[in-house]
Amino acid sequence: MWKSLAGAALVVLVIVSALKGSDLLTKQSEWDRIASPYSFNIARWEFENLFDKWKYKVQEVFHPSELSQAESVQLVRDYLSLAQEITSLSAKGPGSEKEEAQLAALKTERDRLEDQVEETIEAQISGVLADEGLSTTLKLGGEVELLFPPVDFEFEERPNVLMVSARHKIELVDTVLLKPGMSLEQMAEIEEAVEGRDYSGLVEPLGGVATYPSIIPQMPLLQDLLSGIAHEWLHHYFFFRPLGQKYWSNYEMTTINETAANIAGNEIGLMVYERYYGGEEEAAPAAEEQEPAFDFGGEMREIRLTVDQYLARGEIEEAERYMEEKRKFLEANGYYIRKLNQAYFAFHGTYADTPTSVSPIGDQLRKLRERSSALGDFIGTVSGVSSYQELLEMVGE
Repeated sequence: MWKSLAGAALVVLVIVSALKGSDLLTKQSEWDRIASPYSFNIARWEFENLFDKWKYKVQEVFHPSELSQAESVQLVRDYLSLAQEITSLSAKGPGSEKEEAQLAALKTERDRLEDQVEETIEAQISGVLADEGLSTTLKLGGEVELLFPPVDFEFEERPNVLMVSARHKIELVDTVLLKPGMSLEQMAEIEEAVEGRDYSGLVEPLGGVATYPSIIPQMPLLQDLLSGIAHEWLHHYFFFRPLGQKYWSNYEMTTINETAANIAGNEIGLMVYERYYGGEEEAAPAAEEQEPAFDFGGEMREIRLTVDQYLARGEIEEAERYMEEKRKFLEANGYYIRKLNQAYFAFHGTYADTPTSVSPIGDQLRKLRERSSALGDFIGTVSGVSSYQELLEMVGE
């Protein structure tokens, strides 16, 4: 019940923040107007999903699940297997009447398990977070352990996002949240409109969205799924602290927020996976005399550095031709990227622990994590950062 009350308060705050951050309370930006036929309404999504989500939680208060830990773990695995089978069958396109009936039955079974699976994973992540000292003990006729904000997510088709960058430098100008399920033609239409204004534009699906509950796609790897849910929860946690409140203030603060959520989210995901799901996945047997693996990370970093050099010399068209050549090279080596441009690097560069970024913030946050006695200490410390200068002072730079 406390989880539901705390969550209700957070929903209101998230909606207000989303409206304020997207500028919908004042006026639409040029990019909002371009993307308006495909815009994603956060407030509507919140109200449509809030009560459906919590109906199950209220039922759990009066009829709690009696599954053992082992049964709960198996339930999660069964759910993800169903989801993967549904994805595989759906990818084949319309089938025979028998195949369509099989697909419908699988979806019915997946939907039946969904609320319980979400609740199971939320409890598992909450347990790890509490052990890291991120919950509070309240005395309310007895001791009540409260994690605020509560871990809450919804399996949902992921929305898309329009990323806009300047052309003369890799710099994120704006982002606009778009509805899921867009066609390639619709994406290209928006991108062309942005490019017609002499900016770089890109539309891509998001890995997750920190609405409340957060929107999480069904991922094939369980550890990635757990890390993704933890990542979005960290955005909820930062929301009430200086780091979250300064998210929109400048590119550096956005990068600190996203990178901290990546670093801590990956660590939380691994901890949950090892505690409940038996540790690392079994590695595939190594093939004999294998060719050295293609270094995608190293290649992406080299591309980013070279593009920056082109742009620093004012050679915009040359930089764009180079990125297209390299996109084709990556595809030939098994890594498909639909469009590689300034907007791609500007958006993905906010995750400074990835090869698409040249920001020193990734190394600085890793240094801060190494100096922290525990993960909970790192999360508490970084959540108090209100400027890039503060982070530099913390790590002695």
